[in-house]
Amino acid sequence: MTPNESLNLSIQFKELLQHDLLHAFSDHLPVKIIDEQADKVMKASRQRVFTPCNTVLTMLVSAVQEDKSLQNACNIFKEVFERRNKELVDAEAACLLQKRHEESLVKRKKGRPRKYKTQIRKSQQKPLSNSTAGYAIARKKLDKSIFESVFAHSTHFGDLEKESWNGLKTFITDGCYLQLQDTGEIKKDYAVKGMEESYPQALLQVLIRQGSGQTSQIALGSRHTSELRLVTDMIKKLEADSLLLADDLYNAYYHFCLILLQRCHMTVPGKRDRKYKVIRDISDNDQIVEISKTACPDYVTKEEWDSLPESILLRRISYTYPTKNGVEPAILYTTILDEKINAVDIVAKYAFRWDIEITIREIKTLMDINVLRSKTPDMMEKELLIALTAYNTVRKIIAQSADKVGFSPQKDIFQKCSPFGRTILLDKKGRVYFKFSPGRYGYTNGTNK
Repeated sequence: MTPNESLNLSIQFKELLQHDLLHAFSDHLPVKIIDEQADKVMKASRQRVFTPCNTVLTMLVSAVQEDKSLQNACNIFKEVFERRNKELVDAEAACLLQKRHEESLVKRKKGRPRKYKTQIRKSQQKPLSNSTAGYAIARKKLDKSIFESVFAHSTHFGDLEKESWNGLKTFITDGCYLQLQDTGEIKKDYAVKGMEESYPQALLQVLIRQGSGQTSQIALGSRHTSELRLVTDMIKKLEADSLLLADDLYNAYYHFCLILLQRCHMTVPGKRDRKYKVIRDISDNDQIVEISKTACPDYVTKEEWDSLPESILLRRISYTYPTKNGVEPAILYTTILDEKINAVDIVAKYAFRWDIEITIREIKTLMDINVLRSKTPDMMEKELLIALTAYNTVRKIIAQSADKVGFSPQKDIFQKCSPFGRTILLDKKGRVYFKFSPGRYGYTNGTNK
């Protein structure tokens, strides 16, 4: 067998292996991006079983499994690898046999007889080990930028995210807490102050695209990091003509200014008293108001704060909504000053934001990332990026198929496909853990201290 024929078989094996690892994700994962990014940031090394692409794809397949352990991930890869490996060995053996037969019909030239040796690497001629060491090392060696590139690719839905409201792409933002493993490395950055005996926790800030439902941006901080600090860089990355819906926490002068500088808009409730000056009345419950600069927040530099205007115009909308205790008054502040957009439409857009799309808290439950398994900050971030990449990919598949089936895309499709009803396990302090969690200090289930 010539080296070219051997190379061809190896390429076929690689493609088949990747196809199986892609599993239900079909053609939505960026295999080419993974390979290109790995070539840029990683040193060249000998060919291994767990290549950067194989490692990332195995992690993605594992992210949608109930059992997210390293052993289960290796078992999935081992099954695919050995099946495709046998096909490669059989194909090469058939090729060698054909060559031997063809050359036996021709008069042999003088010299040593040809040796029909295999060109397949030794690593592909024997069963894969059950050990998780190779996979664990491969995950650790991968640069985090590879996972960031894969996640960034998953946030783009192309034609599926053309939906807009009055020409604006709508996003919702929220923060939630994640429980982390109790290791020294993680505790350095994510310990809960005043609660040294508790598990470390992280704050996850997310921007979710309303309509298609993918997580558009994420940021991670400690339990004591402000959501307002985390969302700042995310707002700076928003494309023009975007609308951000947030809760009362984001009713801040700096963030209103930041949104306007991005040529975007924001709508938030006004649960707290805010000083304002009425500029003009659009209707009885709809006013254009002026608000003035407040004190500089600790997450903003003095230079940036001084560059902001001394006052800005907002739209203040008053309305009422029904509750179990009767009718309650409410207020919305928005940067949308266009009077062609009716106040009723703005209120409706904000009021139904949670009913239209799922929230980050539900994503945590669906992807089983309430408790992250990784024991180092670097692996923890990789685990989170992979989980949200898998989530985005499934959302994309759902969005693409929604117009082909008799199932409304506004129904809880993802929830119906998720294995709900699983037992939620609690430790003595009421903290959630799962059957396959490595537990505190890595102890297995049943022996958590």
